[in-house]
Amino acid sequence: MVSTGSRNLGGLYLKLGSREINLADFTKEADDQWLRITPQDTWSSTLSRVRIARQEAIENSLESIRTSGFPDRGSSFRRLIDSCGIEKKSDVVLASIQYLRSVEKEGYTQPRDLKRLIEETGKWTKRSVRKWNLSIYISRMLERGSGGSAPFLEYPRRKPRKNGYVVLTEAGRDHLDKLSLGR
Repeated sequence: MVSTGSRNLGGLYLKLGSREINLADFTKEADDQWLRITPQDTWSSTLSRVRIARQEAIENSLESIRTSGFPDRGSSFRRLIDSCGIEKKSDVVLASIQYLRSVEKEGYTQPRDLKRLIEETGKWTKRSVRKWNLSIYISRMLERGSGGSAPFLEYPRRKPRKNGYVVLTEAGRDHLDKLSLGR
């Protein structure tokens, strides 16, 4: 039952927001578990041991992350929008784009990922966020800002003209700053 092939058969990753954490540093090598196998063990019993060892490694990794103080993205984003007085749906969409670009360093964000971030705040239900038409909000902010001012969003240079690539303009950042100051 000893493997003669490559030791890198797979990987275990944890996705936090848009970041993937390689859990290889936190997990035990499968060889440690294989050494305890006796000739009387069946495939099912061996598989069960590997499953338990894997689950323990995941739980230990999550506990390490929790104790290290890694902030939960939904609660972080909610605290940010609450403290800055961002309430309107279009402003929340604008803020979520800026959050993902600035904090999570995403260059491309699909609408479902924007919705997931908004849902994770717990401020709106999944059902209500599903009804938000992000394409309309983004299209309007690409054309103009509030009160007919400069656009809040733009397509970055050398990127496809798709809504997933939009970034805030100076006017968009100014708008969020004004909201946070209560103007």
